[in-house]
Amino acid sequence: MLPYLRSLREFDPGPLELGKPGGAMDGGDVFDPSQDNDRIRAGYTFLGQFIDHDLTFDPTSLLEQQIDPGATRNFRTPVLELDSLYGLGPAQQPYLYDRDKPFQFLLGTDDEDLPRNAQGRALIGDPRNDENVIISQLHLLMLKFHNKVYATETGDGPDSIARFEEAQRIVRWHYQWIVLNEFLARTVGAETMGKTLTDMPFRFPGEPFMPVEFSVAAYRFGHSQVRPAYVLSASGEQPPRVASIFPLRPGLDDDLAVPFVGDLRGGKPVAANLRVEWAAFFGPDALASKQIDRRISSRLLMLPFSVVSPEEGEDPAGVAAVTKVRSLASRNLQRGLDARLPSGQTVAAHLGIPQLTEAQLWAGVDGGKGRAPLWYYILCEAEMLTQGRMLAGVGAAIVSRVFAAIMMADKASYLVQDPSWVPHLGKEEGRFTMSDLVNYTLGKTSDKELGQEDLSTLPINGAPVDVAAE
Repeated sequence: MLPYLRSLREFDPGPLELGKPGGAMDGGDVFDPSQDNDRIRAGYTFLGQFIDHDLTFDPTSLLEQQIDPGATRNFRTPVLELDSLYGLGPAQQPYLYDRDKPFQFLLGTDDEDLPRNAQGRALIGDPRNDENVIISQLHLLMLKFHNKVYATETGDGPDSIARFEEAQRIVRWHYQWIVLNEFLARTVGAETMGKTLTDMPFRFPGEPFMPVEFSVAAYRFGHSQVRPAYVLSASGEQPPRVASIFPLRPGLDDDLAVPFVGDLRGGKPVAANLRVEWAAFFGPDALASKQIDRRISSRLLMLPFSVVSPEEGEDPAGVAAVTKVRSLASRNLQRGLDARLPSGQTVAAHLGIPQLTEAQLWAGVDGGKGRAPLWYYILCEAEMLTQGRMLAGVGAAIVSRVFAAIMMADKASYLVQDPSWVPHLGKEEGRFTMSDLVNYTLGKTSDKELGQEDLSTLPINGAPVDVAAE
């Protein structure tokens, strides 16, 4: 995207120091209401992860990896086509589909979990969508969405590939609508997204690809939104079902007041008490996501060895080496250096965007000065310019431009095929949100249906943070 800009080779205080547990980026490990984002609900953190998996995947064979182990090419076409859901289709990957219901997806136990093999491995198009319970339940919701569309929106003729392809189109276009008109409207703002689609300041020069400025920096804003634990039950259920993102740590979590029903690690059948009530994640009564800022949940700064292998974490160099591997923040910062990304200030200057000051970037960071890594800079922009509610400046520019380029490069997208198309599966013609998707798919009606939020009334930002006054 910006390969001609000068790369950042090092910065003060460095990846280890900036991303260490207890350091400037440590956001703590409790439900802190002051960190609530009243613009973005908790479910959009995981929708963002689902979208990321839809855009990026490397199905390279083991032989190809051995031949070129350093390859970073994205072998999945970066378009919003839900191949993480559909795989290679019912002919080439029939195990994804229900033999007794042709062209519909196979579902798991009681239709409340993903289909799994005898060892508990999910039978899905992208194994990453079983990394945690919430994204696995979101994948399940999308499987059910397709099945409902196929059964009710493609006519009552005999099962056929034509009906399957029509269901795919309907599902994909409604999903693309949600990405542009809800997810991105919340994340970068509807006005920014609309202007970007009109002006198209960035287009792929040839085949679509995944810019490293997006994949290694800007789109990793979602790591800042992750909370240490999530309420899985709808409002009013007593006692509430709360699960931590990782297992509790003996000696460190003994005094927590909240009784947890388990942890959210995936890769195994989902227990009944970990099944998600979507009212807790989407709609006006859902839990807020964490603000987009430079504070990262403590749990992500000391990843458990169930996520990072002990071989990576055990290093004779000592605690610093362990921290480098186990801190997600340090890993992100180091990866930005390895990818030779430009600094945030360099990108801002190139795009003509006002730069953050040294005080805004490095307040409270011992030894912090000078040029800032792009990922960290983007988090600081959100914190300083919108009080953590949404991306701004460089971050909003990169994210909106890449998504606009992806949609316009996809010749099957609704923006290319039929720009005047509007969704029809929601309660109101021309509106389709995640609440609508849940209500339609699960048949929720009257008092059980998820409510709607008027995006035009959601807070956009607050007064810019005055570091000098704090």
